[in-house]
Amino acid sequence: MSKLSPELFTASVASYEEAREHSEMVDQILGFKVPDIERGLLERAQTRHPNGSHKTWGQSIHQGNQTWVGLSHQTLQTPYSELKQMCELLKPSEGATFVDLGAGYGRLGLVLNVLYPKARFIGYEYVPERVFEGKRVLLENNCTQCSLHVQDLTADDFELPEAEFYFLYDYGTVSHIRKTLTQLELMALKKPFKVIARGKGTRSLIRYEHPWLCDVYPPIHEEHFSIFSMSQNL
Repeated sequence: MSKLSPELFTASVASYEEAREHSEMVDQILGFKVPDIERGLLERAQTRHPNGSHKTWGQSIHQGNQTWVGLSHQTLQTPYSELKQMCELLKPSEGATFVDLGAGYGRLGLVLNVLYPKARFIGYEYVPERVFEGKRVLLENNCTQCSLHVQDLTADDFELPEAEFYFLYDYGTVSHIRKTLTQLELMALKKPFKVIARGKGTRSLIRYEHPWLCDVYPPIHEEHFSIFSMSQNL
């Protein structure tokens, strides 16, 4: 039986710390085993690179890809309250598709399933352990419009699916984010969309290197994320 409800993601949070505490509580209600999984990844990385840090541990076990192993799992993920705010600002139309580039455990899919159950969620994440756990929780909560996939976003054969919304955060190195933004620029030749950018690195790259995303319609800037639009309505 699904444990999802609008009330689960509704929280009055006065600080980012409170938002993370609320997300910890929601994770526990939904049965996520995130701390155990992240601890296992860290132990494996420390065996290979005992004197490393969260900036190097992920790369040591994931073929040089920055997967932020060793970072607090509530810092690694976007808080539920923030995801709810994003969705309410976007107000996706029926049948709209969200693509999450660096989806972690698929939290965005859970929030979408509650607020906009007819929207489609496609998440891509490099770390298999995160994907398998996210898929388990999505399945247990009957999120039939959601899918989560193991994917290297920098792979030469990876092609972005068409969507109305793309969620992009500082998922890897600057060169990796640049590659994804270049792919999005090519997708813009096919149809308009919105990009939800989270993290200083991604937002800065869009501002200074991709004016096509912010020169037509004024972006919406929140404390931790920005929404860039190619169209007023989608």
